[in-house]
Amino acid sequence: MIKSLISRQSPEIIENFVLEIVDTEDGKNIFSYEPCDGKVLLKGTDTVCLAVAYYHFMRDCCGAYFTADHSLAYGEFSVPAEKSEGEIKAKYRTCFEYTTFSCSACWWNWARWENEIDFMAMNGINMPLATVGTEAVWMKTMLELGMKEGLALASIAGPSFWSWQLSDCFDGYLPQTKKESIDKRLELGRKITDRERELGMTPIFQGFTGYIFRTFIQGKIRARMHKSEEWCLFPSQYQLSARDTMFHKVGTLFYKNQELLLGESKFYLADPFLNHTPAKRKSSFLAGVGTAVYKLISARSDDSVWVIHSSCAKPELLLGIPKDRVLIIDNGELCNDSKYDGYSFIVGTQCNGGDVTALHGDIAGVAANRSDKLNASGVGTFSDGAFSNEAFRQYSYAAVSGDSDVDKWLAKYTKNRYGTDSSAAFEAMMLLKKSCWHGGQPAREHASAVCTRPSVSLRHTAIGDSGSEIGYNISDVFAAAQKLIEADGKTYEYELDLCDVLRQSLSDLANTVCKKALEGYKNKDVELFEQNTNLFLDIIEDMDRLLLTKKEFSLPYHLSIARELGSDDAEKQNFEINLLTQITIFGPIKDTVLYDCCWKEWGGMLSTFYALRWRALFEQLAMSFGKFHRISEKTKNQVFDRDAYLGTEFGGALSRIEKEWIATYTPDDESVGKENTVDVAKDLVAKYAANF
Repeated sequence: MIKSLISRQSPEIIENFVLEIVDTEDGKNIFSYEPCDGKVLLKGTDTVCLAVAYYHFMRDCCGAYFTADHSLAYGEFSVPAEKSEGEIKAKYRTCFEYTTFSCSACWWNWARWENEIDFMAMNGINMPLATVGTEAVWMKTMLELGMKEGLALASIAGPSFWSWQLSDCFDGYLPQTKKESIDKRLELGRKITDRERELGMTPIFQGFTGYIFRTFIQGKIRARMHKSEEWCLFPSQYQLSARDTMFHKVGTLFYKNQELLLGESKFYLADPFLNHTPAKRKSSFLAGVGTAVYKLISARSDDSVWVIHSSCAKPELLLGIPKDRVLIIDNGELCNDSKYDGYSFIVGTQCNGGDVTALHGDIAGVAANRSDKLNASGVGTFSDGAFSNEAFRQYSYAAVSGDSDVDKWLAKYTKNRYGTDSSAAFEAMMLLKKSCWHGGQPAREHASAVCTRPSVSLRHTAIGDSGSEIGYNISDVFAAAQKLIEADGKTYEYELDLCDVLRQSLSDLANTVCKKALEGYKNKDVELFEQNTNLFLDIIEDMDRLLLTKKEFSLPYHLSIARELGSDDAEKQNFEINLLTQITIFGPIKDTVLYDCCWKEWGGMLSTFYALRWRALFEQLAMSFGKFHRISEKTKNQVFDRDAYLGTEFGGALSRIEKEWIATYTPDDESVGKENTVDVAKDLVAKYAANF
């Protein structure tokens, strides 16, 4: 089916390619392109390798690059002067986490998915995670167990939260309202998995862990089960006892329906205790759960494999299970632990968890994270994001297929994507490489002061982030934005990257300015406080102006594509509420510890939501400036090293502001794209140059 990929991505030149599948005696995965009687001969050991060969030719000889929606743009066709070949050393190459499907991929239609699947193939992915359509699998399973349709539908979380439900965090949060939408998701999911198979990929499917929805109890389905602890204030979940016959019955029915609706697979991702501690600590209990999970997976086929994250892969859980039937997704630590000798590993690169808008990551470390350098059988790239941090994301995919020279790759990226030979574009990438992409950084992005829920002390924006300390010279990122302006690129994607780099630079400046404002309050320095609060709010407004020049960085655009999936006004509103809730308070709605965990520096949101919150705090600080009793720096109770959501009177006031915004926000669609990105960027660089 490589011909169909070429036809989709470059229909005008499809007749210029000759394709050949080749065998290798040593089982290596190789790909190459070479001249052949005025055409291009593409060779590969399988369909995915042929896709990699095609992309490498298009990139090297035709100036091709991936557009904002991951379709392929290219210049004039040119036959290569000589042969070029490469090898993909990893056996397993995967991408996506569960959460990806409720973040950036949440609202993708089939046209967008077609491009993404081709993008994956051209970068060597051969076993992507696939969860679209699992809503229908669970719906059918519940109905066949005797549950009423309304109760079953209420069990399925809305699009922005379904991924967390698949990870056994909660169920039925801001749920789906129409079975027709479940059916549409199934239709899309089947198209995705069928296309992945056509291109030689084997999708990773969801595995059954024993967790069931609370509505199983309401549906009077009797079984022995263990009640889990609450996850982040959401109601407790229930896990069927591995010794109860219902574990096997429900699991068998789930797998049968998944195969019927989405087709067969070989790989099943099952993390029994990813977000909950085991109900019992005994090794025999863990072994019993592991045996029950594996028994269902092994019944799928003679070579089916249990895929599990390293944080869940306790030796006791895997006790007695054949090592060749287990594949562990790792961060690079367990694969060199002698306790796990004999297991297969996928070592992955993570970035932009929760789809936060941030330039971040150890880009040189991506190149080192290869199976041939580690005791691993595979590599993976796990990003929740799209649009922001695109160069890092694309390199994490390129490294899967063997691109190990970061500088060489970045040189091609800037030349092709920006349509310019200017050295300034590459110099910009080198500045990012030494700053926000430098080695030795924390795994998670540093906090955005703009998106932090306002308090007297800046701490953490999101669960698991690295705090408010930036860890690099912010003037380097600003200089990168200046270099990009100097490069004078010619493409839409050049403007996207310029917008993103300048956004990061202004966000970093806002971090510094906000700290000075809060320092002014603590030290009763009126001038320092007023000067920096005004500058901070100006930066937010200017960031909003910049980001509104590109739809990909604007809230109105993302709301519009969410609404498009709704079949009537009620469902459109439900999908809007899903998106707005996820990127703000997350939930539960009454009281939450996950607020701002999916923060977005988006146009249309910075000025209407984040600036609104900060103004509320600054006004209260100004009123209490000369008083003896000052506003406390943190709440009495701290969760994840952050203030309790309703821990203060001001926190309660913020809660009302946030929930009113979710309920009443009306996107200004006409505000998107009114100004030119480069023109606005030049204005803002001139305005803020003295601050760096």
